[in-house]
Amino acid sequence: MISKLAVTLRNSVVKENDTEIIIKQLKDGSADKITSWVQLKILAIARPAVIIYSYTMLVIFLRIQLNLISGHMYKHAQNTNNGIIGTEVQKRYMALSKYFIDEGIKDLSEFIQNKVSEVTASLSLTEQLTLRDLEQIYWAITSSVSADSSKDPVKNFIYYTLQHDIENSDTSVYSKLRDQMLDVSESEEVQDLMQKNIRTGFVLLMDHISVYFSEPSKTNSVQNKASFSEESNAENSILTRKENISDFSGFVDLNKTTIALAKIIPIMNGQVPDNPISDDIAENWLQRLIFNNDLKTLGANLYEAVC
Repeated sequence: MISKLAVTLRNSVVKENDTEIIIKQLKDGSADKITSWVQLKILAIARPAVIIYSYTMLVIFLRIQLNLISGHMYKHAQNTNNGIIGTEVQKRYMALSKYFIDEGIKDLSEFIQNKVSEVTASLSLTEQLTLRDLEQIYWAITSSVSADSSKDPVKNFIYYTLQHDIENSDTSVYSKLRDQMLDVSESEEVQDLMQKNIRTGFVLLMDHISVYFSEPSKTNSVQNKASFSEESNAENSILTRKENISDFSGFVDLNKTTIALAKIIPIMNGQVPDNPISDDIAENWLQRLIFNNDLKTLGANLYEAVC
C-alpha cells in the first residue's frame, strides 16, 4: 500500500515543484534568464527536500492508520465490545491519506520552497560550492523549517495530512478512529521519529550527491544533459569546476572539490527526475522507510495497544 500511494505522491511532488516549464523556456529563449535561473535554483533544491519530508510523513501516517484499524478489527473479530467497523467506515478511514497527497502536498511544497528561497537568496550562479557547503545549505533549510512552529511539518503533522473541516460532535466509529490517529500523530514519540528520519533522509541525499563531487566525468555528463541553451552553455563554460587531487593515487578530497552552483542545479534537479529511474533518491528513500525497524516497532506497539 505504501509503495502504490508513494507513486501518486511522487507525481504530486513533481507537479508542485515543476522545473520542466522553466527548462523549456530557457531552451527556447522565451524567458528572462536571470529570473528563470533563480526560480530553477529554488525548485531544484526544494524538490528532493519535499520528497524526503513527504515520504517520511506518508509512511508514518500509513503505519499509524493501518495498525490502528487492524487492532480494532481484531478486537471486533474477538467479539469484544468495540463497535462495528463496516466496509463503508473502512473505505472512508483508509481514504484519509488522499487529502495529504492531493492537498497537503501543495502547502508543504510551497512552505519548503519559501524556506529554500530565504536560505539561498544570496547565492549567485557563479558561486563555487563544496559538498560540505551544499550540506550546510540543506541543514540551514531544515533548521529554518523547524524554527517555524506554525508550519513545521513535524510539529504540524495533522495540518498537512488530515482535512480540517471536521465535525467535533461526530461520535461515530469513524470519528473515534480518526481521533485516535490525531492523538498518536501529535505524540512526542512520533515527532521524534519523524525528525530522526528526516535527518537520515538528508544524509542519504548527500551520499547520492557526493558521487558528482568525486567523479568529474559524471558531473560533466549531467551538465551536458541538462544544458538549457547554447547561450547558457557558453555561460557555464566560465563556471569552471575546481578539482583538488591530493595525491597521485587519484584520491579526491570532497571537502576541497568545488562545483559552481549553475552546475549543481541540474544535479539537484536530477535527484528526482520526472520519470522515476532505478535507485534514484525517491525510490531509495522509500525503501529505507518501508524497512525501517523503528517505524515497524511503532506500528506493532499501536496494534498491540489497541488489541
